[in-house]
Amino acid sequence: MKDGIALAPLQKRAWFNLIVFATVVALYLVSVPLFAWHFHKTLAAASVPALAIFGLCGILGFSSFICDRRNLDEREELIDRRATMLGMTLFWQVFVLSSMGVWAVFSYIRHQTMVPVGFFPFLVWVGFIVFSVTQSVAILVQYERSASDDSL
Repeated sequence: MKDGIALAPLQKRAWFNLIVFATVVALYLVSVPLFAWHFHKTLAAASVPALAIFGLCGILGFSSFICDRRNLDEREELIDRRATMLGMTLFWQVFVLSSMGVWAVFSYIRHQTMVPVGFFPFLVWVGFIVFSVTQSVAILVQYERSASDDSL
């Protein structure tokens, strides 16, 4: 917020998404050593049950209440479209590269013919997080660029 100027609804949504994700990552980083200490496990063994904390990313669903898309002007719609396009592009790149990477590891290194089915829901969840964070950062960057263009 510069000089007391209120944030646009898209900016509020982007900051909300980034704060929720940063909080979830911080909780995960704190919980892994805590689980390892409490349950007398190694950090690697404690990191798997600690992944449940990422379920709190479901709070991102409340971001639609922050920004009502029906009340956006043309510039904000363009910013939202560009950010969504960038987020989906990065999502598909991560999804395809991860899918092919896991297939390659299982095929050529472990010599297994099948990829575990439990990997794909995890991959979709990671893709959603990549999409959400990328979209939020793109929104904030575009608003910052448009604010600097307006000051010229």
